[in-house]
Amino acid sequence: MKTPSFGTIRLILDDDTGWLELNSPPSNKMTMEFFREFAAALDFISNHKEFRALVIYGHGRHYSSGTDLPTLLEEINKNAGTDINGNLTEVPEFLSNNYRSLLLLESFRIPVISAIRGVCLGSALELALFSHFRLCGEDSVIGLPEASFNLVPGLGGIYKLCCIAGEVTALERVLKGSTFNAEDAFRYRIVDRIVPKRKLLEQAGEFAREVMNDFRIEKKNLYVKQFLR
Repeated sequence: MKTPSFGTIRLILDDDTGWLELNSPPSNKMTMEFFREFAAALDFISNHKEFRALVIYGHGRHYSSGTDLPTLLEEINKNAGTDINGNLTEVPEFLSNNYRSLLLLESFRIPVISAIRGVCLGSALELALFSHFRLCGEDSVIGLPEASFNLVPGLGGIYKLCCIAGEVTALERVLKGSTFNAEDAFRYRIVDRIVPKRKLLEQAGEFAREVMNDFRIEKKNLYVKQFLR
């Protein structure tokens, strides 16, 4: 099946597994163009039953360094609703659209696996958190550093991290804004398995084939125990 062409991502279907590559090297920053193309790719996948699993990964050394900060701030200043004192009164529509894309991803009735290597920061981690499973290379650097820039995660990352790691851990990680390694991510239950980075995509593909036949969103935790622990 012919898949659409994009500028910042690459989508292919290999047998019945979809491979969605974040393709803006070297750090695969998530630009406004990326989010538009990501939404289009998800719409395409959701309308084609040939996809029975989806693996998301980054081109080259990194998953993604997250949103391009200068562009993000420029778009917020341009599109946000404010009162006479300059206080934010309305969330920019593009942020709501980006959040809806992650909710759509989470609602997929096929298993979605994020294969993380290198850096996975900010909105990139939020994307991974909305995946059903997360496999992680041993040298990965993970975090929600928005507090370092006087910002907060804007795509549901706080809520998802609370659900996965617990409120205490989530608030500590968000408020400190510091990064952490793969071992800590596994200890916090943010990632389901640590694998050798050179075998990351191979193992992600194997796992996708294992769970695609009878995957159910409501059974996700059972799959974690059976296949990943």
